[in-house]
Amino acid sequence: MIQACILINAEKVSILDVVKKVEKIPGVVETFPTFGRFDVVVFCEVEKREDVGPLVKKINALEGVYKTETLVEP
Repeated sequence: MIQACILINAEKVSILDVVKKVEKIPGVVETFPTFGRFDVVVFCEVEKREDVGPLVKKINALEGVYKTETLVEP
């Protein structure tokens, strides 16, 4: 199992909407809003490293997501 942390910058008016949408995506384990450089932190688990990219693409496609940064376990 591969674990990743996805850091999201969201449009300010839609942070909680982004959290609700991300929580529904398969592979997402935990999602919560934050204060500071990033607006939302997402912890996820996928079967293999190649599955991280498609998951990030799904998150980036959500309305209200401005950009993401992904950290994958080594």
